[in-house]
Amino acid sequence: MKKYKCHKIVKAIEMTRAEYNIYRGWELPKNECGDDEGYLVEYIDSPNKNHNNHDGYISWSPKEVFESGYTELKGE
Repeated sequence: MKKYKCHKIVKAIEMTRAEYNIYRGWELPKNECGDDEGYLVEYIDSPNKNHNNHDGYISWSPKEVFESGYTELKGE
């Protein structure tokens, strides 16, 4: 696999894995922990809209992964 550095501006809100699955209308797989912290991330520049409440593509990211790759933009 190749390595990549993130340079995107995204929208995000803190949400556990279980909360994200409920939001999407999905069942949490039995082998996954729903309590782990993370973020619902919306890629605002994506044309691949995948949820009616969002203009861009959404996905879930573990807290540590998200926070190590993104810094909050104050006043935006």
